[in-house]
Amino acid sequence: MQIFHPGLRELLLINQHLSNHKMGFVSIERPIPKWFIKFTQTIPSYSVGLQLRREYRHFSMGLQAVSLKDVDSIYVMEIYNQHLLILLPMLVLTGKKVFLGIHGNQLFAQENKIKYLGFVYLQKFLKLNPKFKVVLLELDDDYVSEKFKFPESTKIVIPHPIISEVTPKLQPGERLNHNDKIKIGIVGIIREDKPINKILGKLRNYVSQNSQQLELFIGTPLNQKPKFLENATDITFIDTTKDEDYLKALQKLDILVTDFDQERYYYRASGVISDAGSCGCYIIAPDYPVIKHQINWPVVIGSSYSSLDNLEQIIEQAIIHLREIGQDNHWLWREKRNAEYIAKLLFADV
Repeated sequence: MQIFHPGLRELLLINQHLSNHKMGFVSIERPIPKWFIKFTQTIPSYSVGLQLRREYRHFSMGLQAVSLKDVDSIYVMEIYNQHLLILLPMLVLTGKKVFLGIHGNQLFAQENKIKYLGFVYLQKFLKLNPKFKVVLLELDDDYVSEKFKFPESTKIVIPHPIISEVTPKLQPGERLNHNDKIKIGIVGIIREDKPINKILGKLRNYVSQNSQQLELFIGTPLNQKPKFLENATDITFIDTTKDEDYLKALQKLDILVTDFDQERYYYRASGVISDAGSCGCYIIAPDYPVIKHQINWPVVIGSSYSSLDNLEQIIEQAIIHLREIGQDNHWLWREKRNAEYIAKLLFADV
């Protein structure tokens, strides 16, 4: 099954940990007929065409849900606020308990009137339909303003799931060799105008001063490698053009340094952080509420920065952590983020 957020595919394993209950899954990644794509592409406004395609996907997702006859509940992997008018009534027609995956919907409701009205519709719909639950990642929504909160009785909070097919390099109790250099780096698209470039500058400077114990890596599609880094001999590049290469890059690193747009990620969990944690990376990330929880629960696997001024100090903490604790915490972190544990949270009343 194709899903919009690949890092959530662990959820598809939930049925392996349920007895006398079967959960069905629907995703927005539904095929669109070629004639409909061509029609929407003839519309002068790209935004209008895009919204029409998304509306079709939501309608198709509703049809898929109605067709699931041999399941006891349905998990909707993702939804857009502005496309719920038809989808939610279609989900009611299934007569089943429905879980709605939430990914920044409260944040996006603050972007414009249409998304806000769609969110208000969702809030009111939840109050009238007790079989519907929203699934929040990492944290309850206590930290958002009152008008963007979900009704208390409609919420279930789960951790962002791991990727079970990858594991940390070091086994519990195993440590890096004293002479091994620690591999630190960035994974993603690098551009001069992106905030991550400021971090890269600090990283290059710090690693050059500590080259006896650190190596700097960048995982990025090499066909998008920026010109200003073409002659960077202090960086080892890993091509992440293919999906499998992306995970290999994370498995190569000991420390991953990240940066996220505050407007889009302040209320959201990060799939990249979950992927990196699954691979055993110590993660350095911005001090946003949800992401901070992600790297500190149930155990610490990273550090947060509120300013780039203290980045070097945080890197030093990461090095000490890796030398003394290895990846022991990552194995403990995984235990509370797998399908078995999440199944218990979703079906605590079963």
